Amino acid sequence: MEMKKQANAGIFQILKKRIIEMEYEPGMAVSEKDLIEEFGVSRTPVREALLRLSQIGLIEMVPRVGTFVTQIDLMMVKYAYEVKKNLEGLAAELACQRATEEEIDELFEIIDRFGKYDIVRDYKCCIQDDQRFHAIVRQAARNPILSDSLDELNTKTARFLQYIHYVIDDYEWFSSSLKEMAEAIKKRDCQEARLSTERHTLKFLEQLSKKFFGNPQ
Repeated sequence: MEMKKQANAGIFQILKKRIIEMEYEPGMAVSEKDLIEEFGVSRTPVREALLRLSQIGLIEMVPRVGTFVTQIDLMMVKYAYEVKKNLEGLAAELACQRATEEEIDELFEIIDRFGKYDIVRDYKCCIQDDQRFHAIVRQAARNPILSDSLDELNTKTARFLQYIHYVIDDYEWFSSSLKEMAEAIKKRDCQEARLSTERHTLKFLEQLSKKFFGNPQ
């Protein structure tokens, strides 16, 4: 039973990654039959994975019509960023108290990679490493409810950034802002970790709002 659960979760994660990274584009039809053949499983685990994806807004299952990747809702992306500001700040505050030295080291490894990227050519790597940075902080917070909430929000925001091929307007600010967050966690300065994370998320929202969402307030 445990192996079956792991296999089902694996299919879900693979399909989720394909949708977020635009391998499956918005509006694309998804064939259960093709997935069954690809993964070499019965219909049940594929259907369970698709149902889970529909619950987080990535898949739409239309009876007697088909299964499709959902369109991206700009307002839902904006709302996700508004909520993320406070929750990411809380995660950073908790990470100050609970992060291992290995997790902190990985944060600084990501920051080092940011110094080597070409922002235009490597935009996908930038998005993925930004997501990884925040995923480590969420992991270090050791709070599964908080982690699950942020994971759902980040699914919406990461997919949007991949869709628009987003290139960071102020790359120097972006990388230095992440460094501030990591340094606060390393120093176990919980207040600064929370505040720097909230500032980072808010400014990022403001930059996106100028182009896509209208007034961030």
